[in-house]
Amino acid sequence: MTVQELINELQQVKNKNLRIRIHGDGPDGWTYYNEVEYTDECVVYEDDGDLGGKYRKRFVISGGMF
Repeated sequence: MTVQELINELQQVKNKNLRIRIHGDGPDGWTYYNEVEYTDECVVYEDDGDLGGKYRKRFVISGGMF
């Protein structure tokens, strides 16, 4: 998903006063909800499977540790 695609999705939300929660599933089968801890442009490693991996700049929305 690109930043523009995220913006387009967010523009469809009618109630702009809703608080954002990050939803994640843990290996224990539980579902966790965290607040957004930060957003930033970061260099992250992305594994391309058989092609190996590369470091790429990405926009990151972090929910911290689940």
